[in-house]
Amino acid sequence: MGQSSTYVEQRRRIEPHWLMRLFGAKPVSLVLSQDQLLLETTEGHSVVVLPESLADQGTHSSGLFFSDLRFTTPGGKVRIKGVAKNAAAAHFIWLQRHWLTQLEPGMVNTAAEIQQLLNAGYPKASRLSKVVFLARQAVARFNKLPAKTEFSDINFTAFETLLFQASWTEPDFRLLRERYVQQQLTGYQHYFEHVESKPLTQKQREACVIDEDNNLVLAGAGTGKTSTMVGRAGYLLQSGQGTADEILMLAFANEAATEMQERIEKRLGDCGITASTFHKLGKDIIAAVEGRQPSLTPLAEDDKLLAKQVNGWFEQHLKQPEYQQLVLDYFQRYLYPVKNAFDFKTEGEYFDYILANDIRSLKSEKVKSLGECLIANYLLRQGIEYRYEADYEHRTATVLHRQYQPDFYLPEQGIYIEFYGIDRSGNTAPYINRQQYHDDMAWKQQLHQQHGTKLITLFHYQHTEGTLYQQLDRQLAAFGVKPDPLPAEAVLETLREFGAISAFAVLLADLVKRYKANCYEAGQLDQAIAVAANPEQVQAALALLLPVVDNYQQLLAQHQHIDFDDMIGKAIAYVKAGRFKSRWRYILVDEFQDISDARARLIRYLRNSVADASLFCVGDDWQAIYRFTGSDLQFTTDFAQHFGATCTTALDLTFRFNNSISEVASRFVLQNLQQVRKQLHTHGSVNKSAVSLFRADNRPNAAAPDRLSTVLEKLNSMATAGSTVYLLARFGFHLPEKTELNRLRRQYKNLVLESHSIHASKGKEADYVVVLGLESGKHGFPSQKQTHPLLEALLPPQEDFDYAEERRLFYVALTRARNRVYLVTDMAVASEFVVELIKDNYPLELNEFETSLSQQLFHLIKCMKCKTGSMVARSGKTGTFFGCTKYPLCNHMERGCGKCSSPMQRKGRFKVCLSDTCGNWVPVCLECGAEMAQRTGPYGAFWGCRNYRKEGDSCGHKEQVISFTPGMPTH
Repeated sequence: MGQSSTYVEQRRRIEPHWLMRLFGAKPVSLVLSQDQLLLETTEGHSVVVLPESLADQGTHSSGLFFSDLRFTTPGGKVRIKGVAKNAAAAHFIWLQRHWLTQLEPGMVNTAAEIQQLLNAGYPKASRLSKVVFLARQAVARFNKLPAKTEFSDINFTAFETLLFQASWTEPDFRLLRERYVQQQLTGYQHYFEHVESKPLTQKQREACVIDEDNNLVLAGAGTGKTSTMVGRAGYLLQSGQGTADEILMLAFANEAATEMQERIEKRLGDCGITASTFHKLGKDIIAAVEGRQPSLTPLAEDDKLLAKQVNGWFEQHLKQPEYQQLVLDYFQRYLYPVKNAFDFKTEGEYFDYILANDIRSLKSEKVKSLGECLIANYLLRQGIEYRYEADYEHRTATVLHRQYQPDFYLPEQGIYIEFYGIDRSGNTAPYINRQQYHDDMAWKQQLHQQHGTKLITLFHYQHTEGTLYQQLDRQLAAFGVKPDPLPAEAVLETLREFGAISAFAVLLADLVKRYKANCYEAGQLDQAIAVAANPEQVQAALALLLPVVDNYQQLLAQHQHIDFDDMIGKAIAYVKAGRFKSRWRYILVDEFQDISDARARLIRYLRNSVADASLFCVGDDWQAIYRFTGSDLQFTTDFAQHFGATCTTALDLTFRFNNSISEVASRFVLQNLQQVRKQLHTHGSVNKSAVSLFRADNRPNAAAPDRLSTVLEKLNSMATAGSTVYLLARFGFHLPEKTELNRLRRQYKNLVLESHSIHASKGKEADYVVVLGLESGKHGFPSQKQTHPLLEALLPPQEDFDYAEERRLFYVALTRARNRVYLVTDMAVASEFVVELIKDNYPLELNEFETSLSQQLFHLIKCMKCKTGSMVARSGKTGTFFGCTKYPLCNHMERGCGKCSSPMQRKGRFKVCLSDTCGNWVPVCLECGAEMAQRTGPYGAFWGCRNYRKEGDSCGHKEQVISFTPGMPTH
C-alpha cells in the first residue's frame, strides 16, 4: 500500500439490489486504509480482505438478474450476493485498479531485475531458476490480467512479461541458450578463428562461450584441450564477462601449469592471467590467511628420506609389546588380500592370484593357498618346527604318480598335516574334479593308515568360517603336542631376516602419504573402512599406520612445516570456514579426470564462496589413469551429481591419430559401459589398418631374433627421416636401458627414439608407437599386481569392470601415435588385451611380420589342466616337450609331434599335429590319458599305453585297432 503519512482513507459502499433489501440484505463497505483492505458491515464488524485474488475474474460473477462479489479472507471465502450488475462491475473494476496500481511498481522492479539477470551473460541454470522463481512469485499475486482497455492508465508490459516468464520450462531455457550461443559465436567469430594457430572447431567455440554454473568439456586425445582452455580464458576477457583477477586456471603438475602459462602469454599476450597448480593455489591460500608463506618439510620432496624416517618410527613402535603383538597378528593373519579359492572360475585364474600376491609364509616360503600360509604362520609362532611339502617318509612314486608330498611335516613329532580344499558339503572349487579329489583324499588317508603315520586333516571351510586355528590346536593336542610360542622378538627377527619388516616400513611410508592426501573430513575414514572388502583386515592395518601418522604430524608441528597434502587440506579448511575470501568467478581446471576428492572439495568450496561463480573443467574419462594417486573418475562420469547443474560439451575432432587407430582404441575403451559414450572424428584417414601386431617368442631360450629390433628395422626402412618413435610399456623395466636405447638410436638413424612408461607418455605424441611388455602376469599388461588392502581402502572405490583403469591405460598407449602403432607380444603368455583384440576381430594388421605356427595357433594349445596357461616348448633330460606357462604352480606337460616337433592339439581321444604339412596324429589312452604307441607282440601289432612298465604300478591298457579320419579340422 502507499507509504505517505498524508494517506487518505477510502471507503466504498456496496449496496444490495433493492429487491434483495426487501429480503433483509444489508450493505457492506470496502475500507481501503494505508496498509490493508477491510470488508466492514453496518454493525461495525470488519474482516481483512487478502489482496492476492483482487485481480482474479473469479472475484466477480454475474447471474441472470444479480451479480455476486467474492472475497478471500484469512477465515475463508466471503460472498456478497444480490448486487446490481452495473454496480458490481464498477466495484470490481475499482478493486482491480486499486490492486494493479499497488502492484505496478513492484512488478516493474521485478521485471527489471529479471532483465538484468538475462542480460548478465549465458542463461545458466541458477540464473534461469531465479528468473522463474521471481516471475512466479510476482504473478502469484494475481491469477489473470484484465483487459487492457479497462485500465489505460496502467502500464501492462511488466505484468505480461512476468506472466510469460513464469511459464518458462526446459524447452524455453534451451531456446534462450541456443540464441545466446549463436549470438556469441557470430560476434566473436574473428577471435575464435585467430586466438590459436588454427581456427577453433565448432565444439571448441561452443565450449568457450557456454557458461553454465558447471561446465564439463570432454576432450578426447588430440582434440585440443589446451586450445579450448586458452580460448575460454581469452573469450571471458574479450567479452568483458571477467577480468584477469577473476579467472583462476588450474593444472595438476608444474610442467602442465608452465605449458599453460606459456600458451596464454603466446596467444593472449600479457593479459594478467596466471596458471597455477593445485599445490601452489593451496599454498597461496594458506599464506593469505596466515600472513606468511608456509615452510615445506624436506620429507615432502625426498621419498627416501621419508621412508627412512618412517622406518625409524616403525622400529621404535616395535619395541612396545602392545604394538609388537599388533604387528605379529597382522603378519600372521592379514598380510594378503583375502579371496576365496572357490570364487575363481579356473585353476589358472587361482594361480594368477597366488602369483600376483606372491603369497609367502613368515619364513618366506612360497605356498599354494592362503590357508596353507595361515597354517605355516601359526606353527612358526607356536614354536612348532615344520617342513613345507617335504617328501613322505615312505616311497610312493610310480610311472603314473610322483612322490607324495604332504602339505606339512612336523619332524619332532612325526606328524603330517593335509589342508584339503573342500567346503562343508564336500564340494571342491569349480575347476577341480570333485571325484578325483576325493579319491586322492581317500588314497592319502589309506596310505597313512597303512604305514601307521600320524595325520592331521584341515579343511578350506574351517578357514572361511574362522575356526582353522581352533581345529589345528585340538588335533595337535590329541597327539600330545604342546605349543611353546616363540618370543615376539624371535618372530620379528625371522621377519627381518627375510626382509618383511623393511618392506612393510616402505609400505607404511606410502600409506602415510595416501592417508594425508585424502584430507579426511568427519566420518569419511569410517565410511571408507565400512565399504572395504575386508573391514577387519583394514582395521588391523590401520592400527599399525595411525601411530606412525601421529609421529609424522608431530614432526611437522614441531618444525612448523607443512607437506604437499597440507597445502590442499589447510586450504580446504580455510575456504570452508570463510577465512579466505576468494575473488575468482571463473575457475578453469585442466586434466579434470585426474581430480581427487580433496581437490574436488577445494574447487567446490571456492565456487560456492563467490556469487555467480562457475566451474569449467576439461578432461577425458577415457584417459583417467591415476587412481593409484587418489584420482576419482566418478567426479567426471557423475559430474552433475557432484557439482550441480551442468552443461557437457564433447570435443569430437582429433587432430592426432587416424581413423584406423581411432576405431581400435575407441571400440576397445568403450567395452566398459561406464565410460562416457562419445564419437571421435579424425582429421586424417587411411584405408588399411594402422595397428599392427607382431607375435614372437620372448622366452630367454628362444631362438627368434630380438623382437624390438625387428620392428625398428621395419620402421627404419619405411619412415621418413626424423620420424619420432615412442617405445612404451606398462612398466619401465620392459623398456631398453639407457645404453641400449643409445645403441638403437645409432643403429636406426632415420628414427628419433624415445622410451616412456605409458603413464609418463600421457599428453605426448609421436609419429609411431611401439608397445612392449604386452604379456600377462603380475608385471604384465593389464597388470595383475595387487594393491595392499589398506591402500585399496584409502583409494577411491574400484569400478565394477575388470581392469577398467588398465584398459584406459591401453587406450592412452594407442592414442600417442599419429601414424601407426606396433603391438609386440608373445602369444604363449599374451596380454588379455591382445587376446581380446584378436578374438573379437578388431581391425588389426596380422601379416606385416612372419609369425610361427605356435604363435598363430596359441588358442589351440592351451593347458588342459589349469585352462589359462599355454603349452610352450621346453627342453628337459628326455629332450623337447611342451610345458604350461603357469609352472611351477601348474606342472602339466605334453609331448610334441613325434615327426616334426610341432605342438599337438587335443581333439577328442586324439592328439593332432597343428602343422598343415605334417598331418601326424596319436591316440590317447582311455584309461590314464597318456599317449599310445604302436607295438608288436606275439599276436601282431597293437596300440599300447606309453605308461606301461613290465614291473610296478603302470597302465596296461591296449587296443588292437584305432583309426583316425584324415581331414578332421584341427584349427
